[in-house]
Formats: sequence, C-alpha cells, structure tokens
Amino acid sequence: MPLPTTLLTFCTLLFTPRTYALALNIPRAGAPPYTPLTSSCTLTSPLSAPATNYSTPLLIPSSSVRASSLLYQTYFPLSDTTSMAERWEGCVQQCNGLAGCRAAFMADGVKTPKKWYGTAGGKKGRGCLLFDRELMEGDFVEKKGVEKGTAGNLECSSEESEEEDEGHGGNEEGGEER
Repeated sequence: MPLPTTLLTFCTLLFTPRTYALALNIPRAGAPPYTPLTSSCTLTSPLSAPATNYSTPLLIPSSSVRASSLLYQTYFPLSDTTSMAERWEGCVQQCNGLAGCRAAFMADGVKTPKKWYGTAGGKKGRGCLLFDRELMEGDFVEKKGVEKGTAGNLECSSEESEEEDEGHGGNEEGGEER
C-alpha cells in the first residue's frame, strides 16, 4: 500500500538535512525581519585600517563576547552562491530589524555551535552573528580557517521620526491640541 502524500512529504522534511533550508534568503520563523537601513543609519567598522569589508581573515568575535552579547545567529553553507556582499547586506538589515541589535559580524569558515538544529555542530559555514552591544577592536581574536570577515556597529538616529512627529498632530488651524 503506497504512503499518503502528506505522510511522504512529512518524512522527506523530517529526514532532509536542515542546512539546506538555511541557504534560502527568505524570512524564517523566529528570524529577525530584513529591515533596510534608512538615511539616518550609519554602519562603522570596529576594526582599524587597513581592515576593510571581507579583508579581515582569521578574525572573529571572541567566545566570551559571543557568550555574553550574541542575540541571533544564522549560517549558510560555504557552497552558497549568493555573494558575500549581498549576504552582508541581509545580515545588517536583520540587525536593523532586531530590537536591541547594535552590531553585526559575518565571515566564511565560522563553525556552527553545538546542538545547532539538532546537529553536533562544528560545521563550517558563512555565519551572520548579531550582537546587543557595539563591537570593539579588542573583542576580536584570531581563528584559523575564518575568511572574508567583516563587522559593523549600527547606529540609527531618530531624527527622521521626530521631524515627522513635528508636522503631525500639532495645533493646526481648525485642529485641536492634544
């Protein structure tokens, strides 16, 4: 007797490696939304020159920084065909969409943590790590195998929203003061 289609689909999803689902650049349940940066946002590197985007091999936030300040993390397979620049933009947008996120880091060769989606962890991938505080140059350590690292501290001023508020709800002619 053949298996019903729904049962077959369930079994396929159950036994398919979850890393394939991570490669999709689509919103995932529980993931921060991709929120584009406005003109009031600035992204500054915590690393001194000559470090530039994708040129900081071996550097990664230390395990103590990750343990105390990591808000969210996601990983893509190293075989990911999406450019690092595009993934970095998404990583920063997710930081912008996550309340309390102050910094983002991305690099190739970042190992997944133990028990990552039921795995033993330790699989190298392209990691996007989001933090609840600004990163400083001293927060980084060298880690063999980490490549194309980039980091940014995100700061968005609320000037635009204040300007919008000033033009609305005031005592306009014929209006009421609240």
